[in-house]
Amino acid sequence: MAITSLKRLINSGKMVNGVGVDMGYSLSDMERTIADSSCDFLSIDSQHAPYNEDRLEEFCRNAKSLDMPVLFRIKHTRHTYLIGNYLDLGPTGIVVPEVRDVSTVDEALHSFYYPQKGKRSW
Repeated sequence: MAITSLKRLINSGKMVNGVGVDMGYSLSDMERTIADSSCDFLSIDSQHAPYNEDRLEEFCRNAKSLDMPVLFRIKHTRHTYLIGNYLDLGPTGIVVPEVRDVSTVDEALHSFYYPQKGKRSW
């Protein structure tokens, strides 16, 4: 599924199915997971699992070769300022854990989008 198709599907209000997988999944693991489920995206987590940038980039590169979007849950709410960096490594979208106030949402959005809408790579 193309990234723009995932965004359209989410915006349509239809049910969107993701599969949570380990960041260490190989390309063949991903192929099996996609074949065995009707998923629209793969979800990986750094809040409750080990993470490093090399693994994230490799995972996203493999998923992209299968035209499969990746949502990445960041380690902590305080890391929203790093969203632009995370996106540069390949995820389609970011999940911010434990959001409790509007200022966190504002920082996440500003870090996600390039100017004029945001401050990513400003």
